[in-house]
Amino acid sequence: MKFKIGIDVGGTFTDFLLTRSDGQSRTYKVLSTPRDPSIATMQGISDMAHDEDIPLREFLASVEVIVHGTTVTTNAVLTYRGAKTGLMTTAGVRDALEMRRGIREEQYNNRYTNVVPLVPRYLRRPIGGRLDYAGTELAPLDEDAVRSEVDFFLKEGVEAVAICFMNSFANREHEDRVGEIVRRLMPQAYVSVSTEVLPSIRFYDRVSSTVLFAYVGPILKRFLDNLL
Repeated sequence: MKFKIGIDVGGTFTDFLLTRSDGQSRTYKVLSTPRDPSIATMQGISDMAHDEDIPLREFLASVEVIVHGTTVTTNAVLTYRGAKTGLMTTAGVRDALEMRRGIREEQYNNRYTNVVPLVPRYLRRPIGGRLDYAGTELAPLDEDAVRSEVDFFLKEGVEAVAICFMNSFANREHEDRVGEIVRRLMPQAYVSVSTEVLPSIRFYDRVSSTVLFAYVGPILKRFLDNLL
């Protein structure tokens, strides 16, 4: 007998669908374990193996496909419980993450409060160096500043680092070099580089996506590591 499993990890319940090769299906529901979602996931799979009267290891060996959905990262963003994240970006543009595209959703509401950025200003660190729109270097990368900011991140207990520079979509050399330095000096940190995440021309789209990737990366990594 072969099996296919669908898993949806939610904030309250973790739901499962087990489909057998003979066409029969069965659903399961267990309470989620927010501190470690892998516990509820494995509980559901164990329940399936028990109902099929197959040892867990043999049952897993008979599973052909697992389709897995989760709100783990969504919940982390909505509740601001992601990893402590630092941003390295081109000097002069670190506030782009907070300014966004300059659009005010409620332009006549003087009490309107903007969305809180995932990286506070003191962890958005400017780095010297500049590329023009075509990727030509106008100013060299300040590698000493990168190392200095790494020391600052380490002192602040930063868990993830987002790296996003102006016009890197046209030339990724500065970002690649910063990523190399950060990964060497902060081996335990989760590193997100914009040219690896979203090498697009619009800066806000790129920096916000890179920061989001860094913010939830450690959480999803821990979940998958525990699950495996």
